[in-house]
Amino acid sequence: MRAIRYDSYGDLSVLKMVEIADPRPGPGEVLVGLKAASAIPADWKVRSGMLQDMLPVTLPKIPGRDGAGIVLELGDGVDYASVGDAVCVVAQHAEDGTYAEKIVRDQDSIVAMPETLEFGEAASLMHAGICAWICLVETADLKADARILVHAGAGAIGGLAIQLAHHLGCHVTTTCRAANADYVTGMGADEVIAYDRDDFTAVEEPFDIVLDLMGGEVHRRSYDVLKRGGHMVCLRAAPFEDQSERYGVRISVPHIHDRKYAIEAVAKLARDGVFRPQVARRLPLAQASEAHRMMEAGKVSRGRIVLDIA
Repeated sequence: MRAIRYDSYGDLSVLKMVEIADPRPGPGEVLVGLKAASAIPADWKVRSGMLQDMLPVTLPKIPGRDGAGIVLELGDGVDYASVGDAVCVVAQHAEDGTYAEKIVRDQDSIVAMPETLEFGEAASLMHAGICAWICLVETADLKADARILVHAGAGAIGGLAIQLAHHLGCHVTTTCRAANADYVTGMGADEVIAYDRDDFTAVEEPFDIVLDLMGGEVHRRSYDVLKRGGHMVCLRAAPFEDQSERYGVRISVPHIHDRKYAIEAVAKLARDGVFRPQVARRLPLAQASEAHRMMEAGKVSRGRIVLDIA
């Protein structure tokens, strides 16, 4: 099969298209022929070596956390899938991923692909959807009528977080570039603060929840808009200083996991029309380095880059 692989940490030049043997499913496993994979920021950060203390990998490495495709072969004892099933798959950074024509998965790392999606949309769903769901449902326990501020609402995670908070009956404010204001409104945002034009700390009424997908200076300034007793949920981005005690608020940095109940919850939300995963751009698998270049340059918004796998 063809796959994108790197043999050492480094810049874009380490990404190579290679021909390698097809993986074989063992007992309890299935072989999935991948139709699409999404490219996420952690893919290039792992490849560059900047995360090797946090997310060490065994080289050579096939990147990719999300994918979608068709079950091609069943290992012994498999009764949870059939040949021909359309599925979403997830892979951990520590194992070979989805930038490949085929991947072996087990019962806990696949879920039936929502019939409402095509393969590219399905490939872009899982990681972003899991992040949004864990942050807002499992961690923040978001309830109807809560006031929530979602930073970076035009991104893949932010966009799904807006959709989920809107579905739960919250009043949703988000930050984004002015050029993306109409886009995030279409995702379900009630109010939009264009960070390249306005100061988000100038809001008149504080928030119950802040979803911080940025860190750094954005995190520091977000304390000013969070009501006392409020909750700031953060995904690791730029480093930040925890000032929760000073402001009388809670901070949570959830562990993003791919447990079966989480991927099933995300797939159900897509099946029910709550999650509409967004595809920013589609590229062939052979252009994975271009996807990484765009992500490194911060030139990806309005969803994920999807790699189409012929």
